[in-house]
Amino acid sequence: MIDQGNHLSRLSGSRFAAMLSDPSAHPIPQFAAQRVRGAEAVVEQSHRRPVKVIRIVFFMLTFSERGVLDTDALMRQAAAALDTVYSQTRSKGSTVLDAQSRFVVSGGRWKPTPVLEAEIRAAALGKQKCPVLK
Repeated sequence: MIDQGNHLSRLSGSRFAAMLSDPSAHPIPQFAAQRVRGAEAVVEQSHRRPVKVIRIVFFMLTFSERGVLDTDALMRQAAAALDTVYSQTRSKGSTVLDAQSRFVVSGGRWKPTPVLEAEIRAAALGKQKCPVLK
């Protein structure tokens, strides 16, 4: 997770899964009433040590006034992403492109600066410390 001041914090996969299944039971008060940038890194390991970042996905998360994750917004973005991949965006014989899903998807993504991406990669590989969100 990346806060408004570009500070990195680690959120465990199990905590994120718990937030998805029961958002109100797992608030993060420091993110109350904010849209927060997130990055998910898939890391290759050798002998339980991170050796290589395979891929990183950058996304946005919206939190309520209590710091509760807005899972509805996240699901809308995920559904729109699938829609852009699997659905027909043009009607037969039409030259009009239905881009609604693309706009929803783009609102849920962000692109880091090269410096911030390097910090995220370093944190994913354990070369940079970052606090764990509790």
